[in-house]
Amino acid sequence: MPAAPKKKGARPDDEPADRATQKRDERRAQLVAAAREIFGEKGYHEATVDDITRRAGVAKGTFYLYFSEKKEIYYDLVRTFLQHITDIGASVAREVNNVQDFYTRAEQAALRLLNVFVEHHAVARLAYRESASLDPTLEQMVRDFYRQIATVEAENIRLGIRLGIFREVDPMVCAYAHIGMVERVALGLLREPSAPPPADVARQLLAIAYEGLRPPRKA
Repeated sequence: MPAAPKKKGARPDDEPADRATQKRDERRAQLVAAAREIFGEKGYHEATVDDITRRAGVAKGTFYLYFSEKKEIYYDLVRTFLQHITDIGASVAREVNNVQDFYTRAEQAALRLLNVFVEHHAVARLAYRESASLDPTLEQMVRDFYRQIATVEAENIRLGIRLGIFREVDPMVCAYAHIGMVERVALGLLREPSAPPPADVARQLLAIAYEGLRPPRKA
């Protein structure tokens, strides 16, 4: 016997499942957002699962549907933040074929990076300062991040060399130097009340970082 035709306006069979998935994703995002605020206010050690669930407005048991412990949601926050930083760095060399494109992309990336540190300073502090001594997993995560972001910046420098913008240098040495400079400015200077606007800081950072890489002028 042929199946009875669906009534006009009936929803697809998979829509309830889609709604359930969307609800789970929203609830998880709600917990992550609450954890970001709580860790930023209290730090990792003082924050509790109770604090997170109260801020999220959910029962404590809901937390354990998504995360096995407090540390797991902390890992998620740090990992996501560090990946965001890496993605910004990688955007510089993407489909760049000339000098003007390189400088435009570099300035855009620098400004995006500084704005991330301004807008998400609490997470940046957690990722860069608290994670280093928390446990071996996080220490390894941060080490891997530095290696990855240095590799990305080194590739940006190699592109600059190929385009004739920079002289021949060791890209990895320069990459780590640039990372250290940006970190200190982003985590320190930008928190000062008298700090220049991020756009001005981004331009100055690029000038400092790239001026020393220029080829020597011909006599």
